[in-house]
Amino acid sequence: MIYSTKVQTQLSSSSRSSAVQRRTRFPLQISQRKILLISVDLFLLNLSLLLGLYISEELPFSIMTVAMQPLWFVTLSLIWMIIASANDNYEVKQAAKVSSSVLGIFKTLITIGLLYAFIQLLTPQLRAGWTTFLIVGMLSSSSIILWRIAYALILVQPNFQRRALIVGSGKASKTIYQVIEDHDVGYEIVGFVTEDNSDHELEIKGNTVIGEWSNLTAFVHEHEISDLILAVSREMHPDQLQAVLKCFEQGVRVVPMPEVFEEITGRIPVDYINERWLLSLPIDWDSRRLYLLVKRAMDIILAGSGLLGLALFFPFMALIIKLDSPGPIFYRPRRLGRGGKSFRLWKFRTMVSNADKIGNPTFTAMNDNRITRIGRILRTAHIDELPQLINVVAGDMSLVGPRPERLVPELEESIPYYRTRYAVKPGATGWALVNQGYAEGVEDTLVKLQYDLYYIKHLSLSLDILIIFKSVIHMLTMRGR
Repeated sequence: MIYSTKVQTQLSSSSRSSAVQRRTRFPLQISQRKILLISVDLFLLNLSLLLGLYISEELPFSIMTVAMQPLWFVTLSLIWMIIASANDNYEVKQAAKVSSSVLGIFKTLITIGLLYAFIQLLTPQLRAGWTTFLIVGMLSSSSIILWRIAYALILVQPNFQRRALIVGSGKASKTIYQVIEDHDVGYEIVGFVTEDNSDHELEIKGNTVIGEWSNLTAFVHEHEISDLILAVSREMHPDQLQAVLKCFEQGVRVVPMPEVFEEITGRIPVDYINERWLLSLPIDWDSRRLYLLVKRAMDIILAGSGLLGLALFFPFMALIIKLDSPGPIFYRPRRLGRGGKSFRLWKFRTMVSNADKIGNPTFTAMNDNRITRIGRILRTAHIDELPQLINVVAGDMSLVGPRPERLVPELEESIPYYRTRYAVKPGATGWALVNQGYAEGVEDTLVKLQYDLYYIKHLSLSLDILIIFKSVIHMLTMRGR
């Protein structure tokens, strides 16, 4: 087979070391990296607890202690998983850098330490001496941080990287290449395959481009490609499809570009999907009836409890809003709910009266001059959103879902799949809010929709709970606007 000069050079150097590389390579997928991080974290956490009980409480250093006191180990593991996930400790991008990984783990350990100390005071079954508490804290901190440093230094080495070839050389291929480069998720892009059958030497961002599909199988074999990312812009020719199938037969993972994009970013790339994507949505609501019942019960219990707890807080908020600027206490705009049904939203007013007639009613800028002094504080801590618990109890909204939007026909016409948001109830918080924040224009709205579609596709209680905890962290760290 004939390769370009650059490809021939790469093949000759690759073939000399391929025997050694094939014995030593352990390419890990993103999901495998997350499972590894979770498994080792939980092992070290529970090992630290077991060793701490052995040192301070003189309990046996054996599985018998776990069997005798399962509540300690299960409670600590659950708290760890919730807080660590909310702090993005299992995002591969964060774990790949020593500084961000150690900082994230440190914040998680501090939060868990405070929570576990509080739980010990309330629950006699979990009460242990403060000596035990300090020993377990030191053991878990040192062991998990050392493990995360080792991961960030070792698991980013080439032997653990997945070597990918992007099939396609258009906009989709450049987009997925940039996403992989930006997120550092354990992929090494070896090259591109053009969609036409031209025989020429090209480069895309410094990577080799193969023109002939007949060279694909040999190139994949010689360069130990583990993944083919399909970013083609049109239907593949039968000969091209056969070349991809031969690679699949050799054990190569063949994955569409939207699937890789979704796995890395937690978003659906609406510009690169077609109507067949709708088949992956959970449109069979009958099969999800239990989820919907539990979700509604959680909405009523949590939102109802929140309203009772905030009953004494609301009059104080009404007073300072009135003193800060003239106008109503609440802002009651019309928003669209499930099925496009209109309802009135409850919010504390954070802008001057009649703000919709002064500026852009659709988007709020970062330093919007319509926002009042008190309103800026309320928005930063998301306190202005708390009255939406009324909408949750009334059934117009859920605690978690796509944020409710006003009717903007221009957005529905210009952004594909925009109306898919109306398939579920809007939420007081959502996947887009905790990952992106607020939208300032059409481009931000497109990214926001990508997050919303990801949420709709992956509806689950575990995702809802994760979003709730991430929202609490956003409120405590004042990330609103």
